[in-house]
Amino acid sequence: MEQANHRRLPKLSNILAFETAAKTGSLASAADTLCLTPAAVSQQIRQLEEHLGVKLFIRSKTGVELTEPGISYLAFTQEAFETLRVAQQNMAQYQGDHTLTITALPALASRWLMPRLYSWMDLYPEVDLRIQATHSLTDFNTTPTDFYLSFGDEQYPEQEKIALFRDAVVPVCSPALLRTAAPLTNPEQLLDYPMIHVDWGRDGRFLPDWNEWLLAANITSRPPTPGPSFNLSAMAIDAAVAGRGILLGQQALIREELQQGKLVALSPLALPLNKAYFLIFPKRILNKPRARELVAWLRNQAEAD
Repeated sequence: MEQANHRRLPKLSNILAFETAAKTGSLASAADTLCLTPAAVSQQIRQLEEHLGVKLFIRSKTGVELTEPGISYLAFTQEAFETLRVAQQNMAQYQGDHTLTITALPALASRWLMPRLYSWMDLYPEVDLRIQATHSLTDFNTTPTDFYLSFGDEQYPEQEKIALFRDAVVPVCSPALLRTAAPLTNPEQLLDYPMIHVDWGRDGRFLPDWNEWLLAANITSRPPTPGPSFNLSAMAIDAAVAGRGILLGQQALIREELQQGKLVALSPLALPLNKAYFLIFPKRILNKPRARELVAWLRNQAEAD
């Protein structure tokens, strides 16, 4: 390896290729992120290694692994890039940029956030508020997201986070469904109805299911009644409103349906979810106009529930 040149800075593109590969653990994934070929990413990293005079990665068929010098250099590069991002964020106040982007889980965005957010829009009409819904994890460095409403906070150890609320589930159904069967006089009769199931995949263990609720209600005569299953909470709520069965509905997501009489609660027994919802954001975002006001408003909305 050539003698290191510690006076002249390496190309920024080479450093970015290194940081992206370190974060993804793969040259192919880094190439997808940077819209380059894996060969181009590999070449940029080799140029950086030659410039520094050290090996930054151990390459294998399964990906790349940081060497000890690579781990050390990554810490400095991430700090430097974060400083640049903060500097860019600060420029917004001089450019008149009044855009704030909120990303949230789809059901949370449509059924908890949006019914409340219109009042904030009225308070600050000068802000260009943008709402995005996704089930994917959010990367604040590669997306326009300023704030993320997340289920849990363990995926974002380096970001600012505020616990908003911990939701709970209660059994609900359409009033029309009750009119088609005998009146409910005891909890055991819930087993006479189709039970709508929600499958959250890897996060399913944090959402109480019918087995847990029936056990908590001391209903153990037989297992839950089969019914339709959905991987999206919003679809499950729509099915319950349509009278397709009874649902363990999240209280924060079915508030409007309960108020309008589209759904009725079948029991006061509520089981809390095993994780809370959080507001996640990089600290630098607070430099944007009205960002602090939005944080305070979202916190107040959660506390009001």
